[in-house]
Amino acid sequence: MNSTDGLQRPAFRLWPYAVFVLLAVLLLAAASLLLAGDLRRSSSAAGTAVLDAGAPWEAVLGDLPVSGGRPDPASAAWRPLREVQQSPEGQSHTGNFWIRTTLPAKEGGWRDPYLQVQRQFNYEVYADGVRLGGRNPNGEDRYTHGGFGWKMYRLPADPAPQTLMVRITRFSPGTTIGDFTLGEGSALLAEMIRHDVVGLLYVLFFVLLGSGSLFFWIRSHRDPSYLSFALLSWTAGLAYLLRLETFQLLPHTALPVYMADLPGVTATGAFFLFLHHFAGEKGNRLFRLQAYALFAFSAATVPLVFLMDVQTFGSFYNNGLLVQLAFGAVTSLLFIIRSFRANVDGEGAWILTGMFSAVFFTVLHVGGAIITAVPGLRSLRTSPSYEYFTQNAAGLGVLLLVASFSMALMTRMARIRREHQAFTESLEVMVKDRTAELQEAYRLLQLTVQERSEAIAALSVMEERNRIAGDIHDVVGHTLTSTLMQIEAARRLIQRQDERGMERLELVGELVRKSLQDIRESVHMMQSASSDYDLERIIPGLLARTESAAGVEVQGSMGKLPPLSMQQKKVLFHTLQEGLTNGIRHGQARRFRYELQHEDGQVRFALWNDGRPHAGEKYGFGLTTMLERVQQVGGTLEVSSPGGSDYLLSIRFPVA
Repeated sequence: MNSTDGLQRPAFRLWPYAVFVLLAVLLLAAASLLLAGDLRRSSSAAGTAVLDAGAPWEAVLGDLPVSGGRPDPASAAWRPLREVQQSPEGQSHTGNFWIRTTLPAKEGGWRDPYLQVQRQFNYEVYADGVRLGGRNPNGEDRYTHGGFGWKMYRLPADPAPQTLMVRITRFSPGTTIGDFTLGEGSALLAEMIRHDVVGLLYVLFFVLLGSGSLFFWIRSHRDPSYLSFALLSWTAGLAYLLRLETFQLLPHTALPVYMADLPGVTATGAFFLFLHHFAGEKGNRLFRLQAYALFAFSAATVPLVFLMDVQTFGSFYNNGLLVQLAFGAVTSLLFIIRSFRANVDGEGAWILTGMFSAVFFTVLHVGGAIITAVPGLRSLRTSPSYEYFTQNAAGLGVLLLVASFSMALMTRMARIRREHQAFTESLEVMVKDRTAELQEAYRLLQLTVQERSEAIAALSVMEERNRIAGDIHDVVGHTLTSTLMQIEAARRLIQRQDERGMERLELVGELVRKSLQDIRESVHMMQSASSDYDLERIIPGLLARTESAAGVEVQGSMGKLPPLSMQQKKVLFHTLQEGLTNGIRHGQARRFRYELQHEDGQVRFALWNDGRPHAGEKYGFGLTTMLERVQQVGGTLEVSSPGGSDYLLSIRFPVA
């Protein structure tokens, strides 16, 4: 059992798709009866009279004697046309035969009368023995289509002719006569327009469809399926344009109308190419080969139109096309059946129904004449409504293909709507469950808020204590180191009763007072703004006091610095202060050199001394505090002895 997002797929039913195709067949049949069949004859305009096989024709097999350019009907044994057509000799007859009928009269007379002849291959028309014209397929009328090409003959209006005689030449057995319509010019034009209604709609539809397909081909990064469908639509539209009766009113249309079947062949090849692209990676390469074969057949047919006589060309064209289309119909139907079995969801079923409709109605269009060879169906050969049905079947097939795509899209939208509804319902359940979980978590969180607040407060106090301890270490430690050194020097001088010992003690007192002042300044700096903490002012003061108190030499340089935060300034100042203190107290250094620079988005500070080199020992309290401060501004601290006998303290941190 297949499912989609938890939704059970409904059971597949074939009947909606069968009803879809059946309704299309009934619709086209009704249009054929209305526009070309008995319904048309009964509802024709008052200015026309249809003289098809159902009219009171008489016929005689063979030729009639001609005297002075006029046929002599008196010497022949005329019989009703129906009787002749149903006789064995009539069904097997080839060559010439004659038909005649009395032209129907019209109340008030015919004004501007014309005789329109269709669906007849080789004939001559006589009105009251006077030749009006004819069609010679081996002469000037070679490129007149035998199926839907027509010719019009002007009849005299006064006096109106009484008898119409036609000599017909058959190259194949039978006595079919075609269609003859008597009418006034305006009425015949109106009948042509009514007959072309379906074809005109097809042309408009296919032009718009082809243009839309080309637009999507451009927008879809050149998807070949859109291009093949555009070719299918445009060639189908061209085929129906050339089949319009009203199109033949334009000058110089005989040759294009004679070749009107070739765009249909190209459209069939485009359909097979569309099937190949539509199938994707699993596409049947046989479809592509059939498409190319039909394209080649259509291209090769063009020069053969001019190189072969009419009968030879007709035999070559019909037989070659019939073989290709029969093979293509079988392969495409097998593909559709296999796809139906493998993919029975609604969207795929509608698309496959459209493909089946295109194939089925194309077979009706091309193979309509074959059906009339079946015993009991031969009467369809002379049925205008049946011919109208088969001529418009292929266009209906493509129309149903597009309609099926629309139905597939609607089916997908309905499925998405159902899935969206199911997803919304499941989402509501998930939201309810999640809300309950969050409420429980919030309740537990409230119980621990006070504990967390107390922990954060304790942590803040500890961090503040560490910071103050570091500041006291940096500020007081440096002064106490200098004080201890002066006390030791004073003790030694007093032991030698040197008066300079008292001077040293006075200096010690001065250092202690200075230490108290430094503590006050340190507290003040903690509360001061960054702009009040000027490194260029306080660093020289620190260096001067250190040189005076400790008796050391300090040299260095300070470059142009960017705007620094209060914390960054304190890091630089306390690093210099701690470096001097450590060098004097632990390294017995006498000379110092420092560099403070800004380059490549970083501030670099380095302090060298000539004291005891670094031996990899662990950091003491001062260096540990210094490291934490440097890391707080995103920097690094490094202690090394690059020369082997010196001591280097360096830090760096980024600045915006």
